[in-house]
Amino acid sequence: MKKFKGFKIEEQLEQDLIESKQLFKIVFENSPSAITVTDSKERIVAWNSMAEKMLGMSRDDLFNKPVSILYPPKEWKRFRSLNIRHHGMLSNIDTKVICKDGTLLDVSASISVLKDSRGKVVGSIGILNDITREKLAEHQLRESENKLRIILDNSAAAITVTDEKERIVSWNKFAEQLFGMDVKELLLRPVNTLYPPEEWKAIRSLNIRQSGFKHHLETRAIRKDGSIIDVDLSVNILKDEQGNIVGSVGMLQDITEQKRAKELIVQAKLAAEEANTAKSIFLAKMSHEVRTPMNAIIGMIDLTLDTPLNEEQQDNLKVAKDAADNLLSLINDILDLSRAQAGKVVIEDLEINVPDIVKNVCKGLMVLARNKGIDVVWTIDPAIPRILVGDPVRLRQVLVNLINNAVKFTHKGKVQVNVKVKALGEKDCELAFEVIDNGIGISPKNLPHIFDVFTDAHNATARRYGGTGLGLAICKKIVEMMRGHIEVDSKEGEGSAFRFDIIFGYKPDVFAGAPVEQKPSQEAGPALPPELVNLRILLAEDNMVNQRIATKILEKLGWKVTAVANGQEVLNVLNNQTFDVILMDDNMPVLGGLETVQVIRREEKQTGLHVPVIAMTANAMAGDRERYLAGGMDGYVSKPIDRQLLYQEIVSLVTQRLKS
Repeated sequence: MKKFKGFKIEEQLEQDLIESKQLFKIVFENSPSAITVTDSKERIVAWNSMAEKMLGMSRDDLFNKPVSILYPPKEWKRFRSLNIRHHGMLSNIDTKVICKDGTLLDVSASISVLKDSRGKVVGSIGILNDITREKLAEHQLRESENKLRIILDNSAAAITVTDEKERIVSWNKFAEQLFGMDVKELLLRPVNTLYPPEEWKAIRSLNIRQSGFKHHLETRAIRKDGSIIDVDLSVNILKDEQGNIVGSVGMLQDITEQKRAKELIVQAKLAAEEANTAKSIFLAKMSHEVRTPMNAIIGMIDLTLDTPLNEEQQDNLKVAKDAADNLLSLINDILDLSRAQAGKVVIEDLEINVPDIVKNVCKGLMVLARNKGIDVVWTIDPAIPRILVGDPVRLRQVLVNLINNAVKFTHKGKVQVNVKVKALGEKDCELAFEVIDNGIGISPKNLPHIFDVFTDAHNATARRYGGTGLGLAICKKIVEMMRGHIEVDSKEGEGSAFRFDIIFGYKPDVFAGAPVEQKPSQEAGPALPPELVNLRILLAEDNMVNQRIATKILEKLGWKVTAVANGQEVLNVLNNQTFDVILMDDNMPVLGGLETVQVIRREEKQTGLHVPVIAMTANAMAGDRERYLAGGMDGYVSKPIDRQLLYQEIVSLVTQRLKS
């Protein structure tokens, strides 16, 4: 019985050995690496199919051959010097092997020495992995680095690279030339020592590490000899995958000579402008002297409007105030022609109601017209959108000039003002204006020069009717700056028709046109769950037109809106009331949006509360959303307001708050 049991054990061991050999064979043959086995005399006695494939060799090429034939002599000599037999194992040695066709192959070799129980070397196992692609990539990377170094060293700008501690770790040759420094003086030098203290303080104040970059900053740098040079500096912050700052790249160009040349140009320009000083002083003095009583007139009208008045008195005073404002605008704009010619007039992009401007200007000039026994009448296209984007002051200035001239040169009949839509697109609305009179007209000789400055036509009419002769020239400049065109048709003795087009900004889904009866489903916002029906919203917006539009949009959902004009008013209201959400403009007087939300967040740390704040701003550049969210806002909506996006942002934030 015992013998039988022993026989069974031996049979099991034999079976395990067979299975072990089969497993080894499977692993050996299916290895992705080339494997060679040598005997004690370093002759190849076994190999796998990958070895044949990698080397392009057969059994006759490998069996019983010295393993040294697989390596170039230089590489085999290097292998010998590593004393592998002593160490017993070496891993991941970059070397080369010789294929059957004579080509060299880059491989990573790992060698294990085989020893018997007495420690005698009986052979070795070699594992080879093809690293041709890795070597090629490494070679291409080195070439790329070399090319980059060549480019940097031949760049006309000084380039410095700093580490996370703002120490210089790399630079190009031009940097050495610009600063007059060598390797020892630049390596690990704090970058701030390249700039005068006051300049470095100014650079720091720009928060470049936060914004990520700053390009074409004019500053000054210090050379090794202590001399100060003017430079154009561009900085880009380097970050790792986690967003941590790991350094920066700075590019500097010496602009000392350009600055000197620019200063000479400025001096020459100042010298040229001095020739016109007398005229400028005279116009400025006249403007000041006339504005002083006009300010008093407007101030008294405003004070009177604050007192109890009947409807007719209020309307009369408002017309008088509009007329006074128009007159003051004309006085202020006496210098506009020279400013426009010099490119100094800036056209504003504000939300305006064109029909209201036209009516107010016409009403303001009706007094002058009635004194002459003529009428001022107007026709306004009902298709004109209620709110457009343009410059109300400049539009009013053009209308006042043209209508005032028409009244001045007309002795009977009427002055007709027409405004209609010429073209309406997705982003622009072009309006056509007409000012038609049946006055003295313009002679064919003077008609081509009517928009010129100080022509004989202007001189003649100025002597007879008064005026400076600058009005039409100013109108032409302003209309052209507002993306428009102006022209005139006239017959001497029969009257004139001045026509001009202006392109205004327009967004259909924000600025509705003339009132049109709509179904409730079109006016109402999206359906809301019961918990979002009676939201209390605090709106911070200093522009009254924007405030009115936003309030109307929100109240359509039945939400209660409290509107304030600046951040300080927000804080004051929050002391006494609570809200479900705050809509916050950024650029407001007294206290801006970001500063306000930071105060709110500091106070909430004490109370443990959190009110959602949505930035509602005209700042819509790349990165602005992230900047506002990083500054403490919970949401972001850009102007012009997309009402659907505004609804979605409010509902999303309030819903999140209710769930939490």
